[in-house]
Amino acid sequence: MKNLRNVIIAVILLMTIQAQAQVKVGLLGGINASQFNMPLTEEIGVLSIKKGIGTTVGVFATTPLYGPLSVRTEANYMVRNYAVKIDPSQYEQTSNIPFNITANLKSKYYEIPVMLQVDLGKGTVGAYVIGGAAISGYLNSSLGVGVLGTQLVKIPINNIGFRKTEWSAIGGAGMRVNVGFGDLILEGRYQAGLTDLVTIPAIQGVNLTPKNRNNSFVFKAGIAIPLSRNTPKARYPVASL
Repeated sequence: MKNLRNVIIAVILLMTIQAQAQVKVGLLGGINASQFNMPLTEEIGVLSIKKGIGTTVGVFATTPLYGPLSVRTEANYMVRNYAVKIDPSQYEQTSNIPFNITANLKSKYYEIPVMLQVDLGKGTVGAYVIGGAAISGYLNSSLGVGVLGTQLVKIPINNIGFRKTEWSAIGGAGMRVNVGFGDLILEGRYQAGLTDLVTIPAIQGVNLTPKNRNNSFVFKAGIAIPLSRNTPKARYPVASL
C-alpha cells in the first residue's frame, strides 16, 4: 500500500503541473463491460462467471508533448459487476438453498491511468487514439444474492484473497466535437489485465489461481475544457535611429 500511495501522490503532482500548464482538464464517465477470467472450481463454490456492466467516473488532465502527441493522466473511481453462478452450500448464509443460484459480484476500485494521446486533425470535429497503462487500488467486494431482481443476502467477500493493486494495459480511440467553451468527448477503450486479481491458497494440492485477470471494454463520454493562461506577448514599436 505504501508504494501505491507514492504513485497516487506522484500522479496528483503530475495533474497539478498539467493544470498549471494550461492545457485541458475534464470529466469522463461511463460504463465498463468486465470479464473476470478466473479458474472455475467447485471447491470455492464458483461454477461460472459472466460479463457484467459496471460504472466508472473520473477526472483527467491532458498536456501536449510534441505536435499531435500529448500525455493524459486520469484519476477514476470504478465499479465492476460480474454475474456469478455459485453453489450455495459453500456459503453459510445460503447453505439451506437446495439449488444453484446466480449472484452479482460487485468490486470497487480507484484507478490511475497514464496514457499517450495522438490527435488526428485540428478541426471542429476530430479524433484521437490513446495507449498506456493503469494501476488500480482495490477497495472492497460483495456478493449480492437475490430472487427475481430482489436482493435477499449481501455477502462481504473481501477476505477471499483480492490483491490490493492491479496493473492493466490500455488501448482505445475517441472523437471530440468543439462546442466553443470546450470539447465534447466520446471514447472507447479496451483494458487488459496484466496481474491476477485474486490469490487463493491451494486446496487439496490444487492451484486455484494460475491466472485470473480482468479484461474490460470501457465506453465513456465527457467534456474537456482548455485552461490557457498564456497571454500573447505585447509587441512594442522599436524606434528607428
